[in-house]
Amino acid sequence: MSTQYDKIGTSYDEMRKLPVKLLEAANVKEAAKPYISGARVLDLACGTGFISKASLDWGASSVLGVDISTTMVNAARVSSTSNKLNFEVADCSKPLQYEGGPFDLVLGAWLLNYAPSGKDMANMFCNAALNLRQGGHFIGVTVHPTNDPKAHAEAALAARPPQFGVITVTLTGEVEDGFATHVDTIIEPKVEFDAYFLRKEVHEKAAREGGFEGALTWRSVTVPDGYGDSLGGNGDEKWDTYFTVPHFGVLVACKGPDGCQP
Repeated sequence: MSTQYDKIGTSYDEMRKLPVKLLEAANVKEAAKPYISGARVLDLACGTGFISKASLDWGASSVLGVDISTTMVNAARVSSTSNKLNFEVADCSKPLQYEGGPFDLVLGAWLLNYAPSGKDMANMFCNAALNLRQGGHFIGVTVHPTNDPKAHAEAALAARPPQFGVITVTLTGEVEDGFATHVDTIIEPKVEFDAYFLRKEVHEKAAREGGFEGALTWRSVTVPDGYGDSLGGNGDEKWDTYFTVPHFGVLVACKGPDGCQP
């Protein structure tokens, strides 16, 4: 994971300009609204810090962004101008207490999709729970929640073929809890990486095993009020495919009373 993202480097920022990426940020913002005002936020798999920086605009009091890629973290630090925002290099798939915790809210935009198994995903949830206060929440952007990843990936590829789709997810092989995937874009410089599409039930079981004993909620992907025009117009037929065959899902998980021990 570190190697592939060090190679991508700051070109990953170009992905953040895509309509679907703006849609992701809009949905994270909506999901975080009840929790983010004055919150201490931990942003796992922060990349170059797009969501970390946005969290301050959304009302967070401070943000720590963590990513396994030194290249990504260095880019995030260079572009940061706020003393309320810090970045750290660490493997987000390993339970580790970070300085400044416990946090009120943990974000993980495209963290869980790097887990090759339910056990590995449980470790990611454990890392989030370990750094989260009792009653706090985790908000993750991950693959669309389904117990049939193969059928959904095939439907998405049919709806958004490579010559038309901006982001293409291709199944490359079966694993115990789902499928391995290859993700690529048509933007330049080209961004591509390997990840996993695990079943919905695996996500939910991993959350429980990782210390999230409270409510688990999968939010519907929507265009929030005021975002429609800036996202390229959701009346366009091609854009509509992100709702009929969603590219991503948003999971909100509440930490239970026992949490997760180091």
